[in-house]
Amino acid sequence: MRRLLTIGVCMCVLAIATAGCGGSLTNQEVSPSQTVTETFTGTLAPGGGDTHLFVTVGKGVISATITAVGDDNTRILGMALGNWSNNACQIAVANDSAIANYSMAASVTAGGNLCARVYDSKGIPDATAYTLVVIHP
Repeated sequence: MRRLLTIGVCMCVLAIATAGCGGSLTNQEVSPSQTVTETFTGTLAPGGGDTHLFVTVGKGVISATITAVGDDNTRILGMALGNWSNNACQIAVANDSAIANYSMAASVTAGGNLCARVYDSKGIPDATAYTLVVIHP
C-alpha cells in the first residue's frame, strides 16, 4: 500500500509539473524504453484471488506474465487485466487457464489506474504461491 501511495504522490507531482508544458499525461505515447516492470507475489487459497494495482503514465502496451505457479509450475490459475474503478477491478481481458510462463497483453489509450488479478479458476487443492510480472507504460 505504501508503494501505491508513493506512486500516486509521484504521479500528482509529475502531473502538476507537466501541466504548464502544454502536454497531457493522458495522451502521451510511452516508448518501450520508458516502461516500468513490477513484480507481484502472493499465495492463493483454494477459491481465492488476489488483485494487484498499478498506475500507467501514458498510452501503450501492457504485458502480464505468470512466471511461477506452485512448487512445480504445473498448476492452472486464472489471470486478468482491467481498470481499477470504485475499489474493484473491472476486467477487460481474462484467461481461466493460465499456466507458468503464460503472457497476456492489452493496450491502453491513456494513463490511469489499472489492475492485474490472479485467481483460482480450476479448483487448486491447497495454497499456491505465484509470481506475476507486469510491464507497463
